[in-house]
Amino acid sequence: MNGRPLLKTGTTGLALLLLLLSASLALAWSSGPPDGRTGAPGEGNCTACHTTFPLDSGSGSFDIATGSSNYNPDEVYTVVVELSDPDASRWGFELTFIDNEGFAAGTLSNVDGNTQVTTASGRDYGKQTSTGTFNGQVASATWMMQWIAPAAGAGTIELYGMGNAANGNFGSSGDHIYSFSSTFEENNETSVDPYASFALLNPNYPNPFNPKTRIPFSLEKESWVRLSIYDARGRLVTVLEDGPMGSGSHERSWAGQDSRGQSQPSGVYLARLTNDRGEDMAPARKMILSK
Repeated sequence: MNGRPLLKTGTTGLALLLLLLSASLALAWSSGPPDGRTGAPGEGNCTACHTTFPLDSGSGSFDIATGSSNYNPDEVYTVVVELSDPDASRWGFELTFIDNEGFAAGTLSNVDGNTQVTTASGRDYGKQTSTGTFNGQVASATWMMQWIAPAAGAGTIELYGMGNAANGNFGSSGDHIYSFSSTFEENNETSVDPYASFALLNPNYPNPFNPKTRIPFSLEKESWVRLSIYDARGRLVTVLEDGPMGSGSHERSWAGQDSRGQSQPSGVYLARLTNDRGEDMAPARKMILSK
């Protein structure tokens, strides 16, 4: 008799603990899904956790639009993410733009507090915030972001995304997951190589790197060159070379530091080779600092 209340209380406590853990996990994911769930090459999708239904098996729809099937280099596009499902009342998504090397293409940014941008493994991910789950909103949800297209010469860009039409139970059961993918071609008038044929910026090695990488480049004739390092947001980190150089092969190393000698965080960086007018002499190279 004396043991029964203790057993009942213990069972209730265990159930409450499991409920709290489940709610905690759901709330953590509501603040943004894990990186790498867009269905892009080398990635999984949201059905790894939301296992109730197969991918794209619901009666809803998922679309990501930029207003064009092609893109102009360096142009700003509004990205509209639309997810609908008649049975859903909580919402989420994740998307990524990648180039033909599998790295982040262009730059994603937010227009309000409903979205955020994270970076992992050389890719940028746009996704909802906790506010952007629109809890209690039925039938559909829409988010907006901005995407700055990459510089000229990037070629074909691929967009991948997953949408989570959730039932609002603050768990991972009963939710429908939808997929989206699209390809964007660089507009013909800008897809011709705009760079001088006498300069070549080769891939850095090693890549990814820590703590140092080498950046080789070559010139067919004597030129004034500037070799600069930028972060993924376009901010200048440091300048490795700035002045006249002779023809032939050259190489500079970068130890992951800015111009003041301060170590930089893990992430994607760009090496740019420009002339004395600030014009690119070759396509920029993506480098991954991994600590």
